[in-house]
Amino acid sequence: MNVNYFRTFLCVIEAGSFSAAARQLGLTQPAVSMQIQALEDYFGTKLIERHGRTLELTRAGEEAAVNITLLVESLDATRRQIDEMSTEIAGPVFLGASTVPGEQLCPLLFSLLTKRFPRVRPRLVVDSTTNIIERLERRELDLALVGAQPKNPTLRAEPIFIDEIVLLMHPSNPLTAHKAVPGEALFREPFIGRVAGSGSRMVYERELSALGIIPSKLLAVVEVGSAVAAVNAVEAGLGVALVSVFAAEKSLRQNAVVARRLAGVTMLRPFYLVTNQRYLSRAVAETAALLRSPEARQIVEGRRALWSLD
Repeated sequence: MNVNYFRTFLCVIEAGSFSAAARQLGLTQPAVSMQIQALEDYFGTKLIERHGRTLELTRAGEEAAVNITLLVESLDATRRQIDEMSTEIAGPVFLGASTVPGEQLCPLLFSLLTKRFPRVRPRLVVDSTTNIIERLERRELDLALVGAQPKNPTLRAEPIFIDEIVLLMHPSNPLTAHKAVPGEALFREPFIGRVAGSGSRMVYERELSALGIIPSKLLAVVEVGSAVAAVNAVEAGLGVALVSVFAAEKSLRQNAVVARRLAGVTMLRPFYLVTNQRYLSRAVAETAALLRSPEARQIVEGRRALWSLD
């Protein structure tokens, strides 16, 4: 029996549906159904009953859930113990990242990681901060690098890099004449927003509110799912956007966009390394240590040195 089928069974129970479990596992719904069917064939009994859109465990399913949970936890503990016996750092590391650190920083950090530990196999999942934290809570990920601090007290979040969110505009925009743009000027500009769940959006909505600017009153023309999409929209002349300078760096160097701060505020935010209370392997522990290291900070700060707003 494939051990992953046991993990799929537990994911279906937690997610509450085959389709939700499929999305979380990156599988098709038929593949999830096939794995559950294989488990039921193996045990010779029905484990899950479908009632419309809801699922209910049979008595056999309840018993299986208890024992399969213990089995999976035991297998994970065994993996950790064997890994700790090895003198070589090796194995998979599943890192989840929100869009800016995932797209802009992780490729550089992975280069550092694989040079130091050639047998570590990093796997990157890029999604919104909210979704990444949820996947870390479900232990689908080993580590997370996100732009907002999670609320879950069982997770450990530590700031390791500093980002700045700036007002990005097309070079033809008259606001470029300002060294620092008055906040009230935003009400007259088409605004390119980030989708709900974005760490950038959480930061700029908080900072705008502190300036007395109600984010919902801005002239939002579109909401985009990534910082790169926001930069591209500004380049196209669609409007202005509050975007990470890491995401805008290439366009800034090419003079395709202009960045300014808002008057009275500097929107600095940490990127947080978020972990569970324990690591599943030495590879995960060493990856976390490397992300905290001076070498990693130097790589990131080197990127920040490429642009200046002063």
